[in-house]
Amino acid sequence: MIPIKQHTMANQKSGFLANYIANPKERRLVLLFFILTAILNITGIFIILAFYQKIMAVNFRQYKHLFRQFGSISEYGFFVALSIYPIFFILKWKNIKKLQWGKFQIKALLQPLGKLVRKWHVPAALVSTGIVLLHGVLAILKGFKLDFTYLSGISATIILFFLLIMGLKRYKRNDRKWHFRLAVIFLILFLVHAG
Repeated sequence: MIPIKQHTMANQKSGFLANYIANPKERRLVLLFFILTAILNITGIFIILAFYQKIMAVNFRQYKHLFRQFGSISEYGFFVALSIYPIFFILKWKNIKKLQWGKFQIKALLQPLGKLVRKWHVPAALVSTGIVLLHGVLAILKGFKLDFTYLSGISATIILFFLLIMGLKRYKRNDRKWHFRLAVIFLILFLVHAG
């Protein structure tokens, strides 16, 4: 007789994200924000298509202000997502226990902040990515230009795509530090583009 393995629902991992994110609470949060970002993008593209003629009739200065607003909003989200690196760098520093601010240890002050930025790192990155895609769509719709601003924005978006893929691999620690390297490259391109 061949033994049959029985799987319980608790032991069984199903779904794409379950292969990467072991923690069910974190997986649900990531899935929720992925769905919200998809809804945001679908709604944004629908609005752009529905009001395309009116949007194209707006003078270029007002239009530029509109798509720059999307870029500015995504900047805040990316800075929230990127704040994880300096905080965890300081927390991993050997001499952190020696640093004090009055009677408080810096490490004790940074640990709750570290937990907070770790929890919101992926949601902030996902929503910011959705907003930056709308920013890119609006920028290209008015007319693509082969200039430094457009090329740096497209380069940053391509790096962002690979950064998201390596972010998934980071959950299993098999990204070979590419998530961090790509984050640094993205930050440089992002700052160059925004500047």
